Amino acid sequence: MLLLPATAARRMPWKNGAGFTTVLATDADVWSWRLAIADVPSRAAFSPYPDVDRQLSLLEGEGLWLEIDGARCRAPREGHAVAFRGEARVIGEPVGDGVRDVNLMVRRGIWRGALQMLATGATDVTGDVVVVHAIGGAISVSSEAAMTTVPGGATLLTTGCANVRCDGGATAAIATMQAAQG
Repeated sequence: MLLLPATAARRMPWKNGAGFTTVLATDADVWSWRLAIADVPSRAAFSPYPDVDRQLSLLEGEGLWLEIDGARCRAPREGHAVAFRGEARVIGEPVGDGVRDVNLMVRRGIWRGALQMLATGATDVTGDVVVVHAIGGAISVSSEAAMTTVPGGATLLTTGCANVRCDGGATAAIATMQAAQG
């Protein structure tokens, strides 16, 4: 298990210059996967990412409408994220005065990924890579190797099977990745 403090996150501009992203965890500077938080202050087009699969959930704010290749859906706050291809034409439209989202991006052909938000209770997850980000309070994560508390704002990287528990108002963004099969 590797615990990344909130201070390890990197803020960077969007490729299209329309906003900012805070990268919580990634495998490298030229990444094959990354988990990030983005601020969407107003209606904006998402940057294209060819050969990347994306998943997105609402983190803060009243709501976020997504228009993905002309189809409209609302980003969920709990449960499994909305999935779309990085080549898709995507426009985000916040409800109210802007929102914050969390998104997982994985290079197609290298990884298959899943992103979910957990607000209460516990869930078991499995992956070649498991990334757990604590939002709004500490969460507990136990795996085959250890048990740890992830403080609010911190991100934990582990592998294999893990149990993630949220209590007392904490929320977890949980990304799991499996190596793509040939």
